[in-house]
Amino acid sequence: MPLDKELYCKAYASLRQWSEAVAIDRARNAGKLSPEEGWRRFVDLVEFCWSIAPPQSDWQRNQKLAGLDRHYERMRRLEAWRRTHG
Repeated sequence: MPLDKELYCKAYASLRQWSEAVAIDRARNAGKLSPEEGWRRFVDLVEFCWSIAPPQSDWQRNQKLAGLDRHYERMRRLEAWRRTHG
């Protein structure tokens, strides 16, 4: 199926306009948001991303947990080394 060039150009123009509007909004509001409002927006963004993300497979979950186990084990060894060597 060939790409509809006209539709692609319209979608790209819309995306460019949206990106410019976001950049203008960020520039306008730079330093004006309270820490609470910034945190609320961040939490809303994370929740939105979680809502549209595909669910993890069992393999992905096991890999993530194994990676966390390796990380924390290395941190324990580093802390033990730090205590020994000052």
